[in-house]
Amino acid sequence: MKQRLSLMYLSFILIISSRESSSSIPSNSFIGIPPQDEDYFKREIIKCKNGSKKFTKAQLNDDFCDCPDGTDEPGTSACPLGKFYCKNIGHAPSFLYSSRVNDGICDCCDGSDEYDGKVKCPYTCHEAGKVAMESFKRKIEVYQEGVILRKVEIGLAKRAIARDKAELSGLKNEREVVEKVVHQLEGQVRKLEQEPQEKDDKMREARNEKVENEESGPDKNGQAGESPSDQNEKDEHESSEGLSKEELGRLVESRWTGKKSGEQVEETDPVKNDQEEGGPDAGYEESVADNSGRSSTTQYKIGVQDLKNSSDIATLSGKSWLDKIQETAQNFLQSVNLFSIPVANLDANKIRKEYNHYTAKLSDLESRISSLTEKLKFDFGKQNEFYLFYDRCFELKQDKYIYKVRPFRNATQEDGSSETQLGIWEKFGNSYRLMLFTNGEGCWNGPDRSLKVKLRCGLKTELTGVDEPSRCEYAALMYTPLLCLDEKLEEFKQKLESMNQEKPRSHDEL
Repeated sequence: MKQRLSLMYLSFILIISSRESSSSIPSNSFIGIPPQDEDYFKREIIKCKNGSKKFTKAQLNDDFCDCPDGTDEPGTSACPLGKFYCKNIGHAPSFLYSSRVNDGICDCCDGSDEYDGKVKCPYTCHEAGKVAMESFKRKIEVYQEGVILRKVEIGLAKRAIARDKAELSGLKNEREVVEKVVHQLEGQVRKLEQEPQEKDDKMREARNEKVENEESGPDKNGQAGESPSDQNEKDEHESSEGLSKEELGRLVESRWTGKKSGEQVEETDPVKNDQEEGGPDAGYEESVADNSGRSSTTQYKIGVQDLKNSSDIATLSGKSWLDKIQETAQNFLQSVNLFSIPVANLDANKIRKEYNHYTAKLSDLESRISSLTEKLKFDFGKQNEFYLFYDRCFELKQDKYIYKVRPFRNATQEDGSSETQLGIWEKFGNSYRLMLFTNGEGCWNGPDRSLKVKLRCGLKTELTGVDEPSRCEYAALMYTPLLCLDEKLEEFKQKLESMNQEKPRSHDEL
């Protein structure tokens, strides 16, 4: 028992002596500690920052790791997780891992990390500070110009939003009007489709009645007679047999207008004809055979002015010109006992054409309204500053790939003729400093591809680099004036002012 106690005491003495004789123990126990944390280490009993253990003030920077998180050894290399604070007077302060302390390499520009004297570090903070100061000033200049550009972009975005909203409102009003027009034309088309059948039924009924009358009325010899009118109708009917619909139409037109059909139609001067026939309101005359077989002249008053107003389906004063033409043509066709061919087919076709036109227009309106409505649903930033990103595509050629980033849509990677979907737009992140694209094409035995685009202040919007830090998880960097924020500029100005007020010190004064 006594032998065991003696061994334990000897071990304790060796540990203490090794700590006291170690050249790594700093003369200043607060070395490597940030000024704002010094009060934390002035207590007699100090807690490890992760709360796992406690240590005494004497154990601070004693080159023996007591805390797993390295709280007790910021100034030595004893703890792998310890952090050493470089004051770097004349330049910006920095942290480095405690494992780099007294490793023979000068990491801090003030040389404070190599305090054991084995290496003499030059003091380079003034030179480094000048370079950093110039770089920082250039950054401030970029922000100052970027802030102005950002305001311009926001102004353009506001006008674009107002324009799109006005267009959407106008499109909705136009849709109401076009819907009414389509509804009216649809009724006209249905009416046109019903009229030919109704007229055919009436003509068929009239012919049947005429045949019955002829069969019941014999002549003097006890036989059914044939009047000159009937003979004329028969001849006309026979002459029309075997003709195509087109030829038959020309035949009917020639009989109605008095012009020759086919190739015999002569070119006429409309103005001259108007003068010869009594002016623009003169009608057309047609000689037809009446029911007694005598030839008579019927004048059909279809004025040129009526034809000029043909764009209106119905006039304010009575029948439409379409009805007048149909009525006149029907009288003539019935007189020669030919089947009914609507003279207003051209106008029926016009109605159908207008119906198709406005139906297609209504479809286009619906498509544009839907597109604008979906666009205006997106989150475009606190001041809608990203509104103009909606229809843009940012490209970057890197190595053998072409990367395309389309905000609010998707991101792709092109390799020759193949294209890989890196992700679909999800949202902004980190206070509009990050664009997230997710649910891209899946990797073989891996996750779906995704892309994170970090946004930084720059004088023009451009994609500058794409990396793949993890398998199928891509990261990109994009500069844009939209990230040049006023509050960040003010923060940089204050920092520059404090840097200028600091009095540079030499290495010997540290």
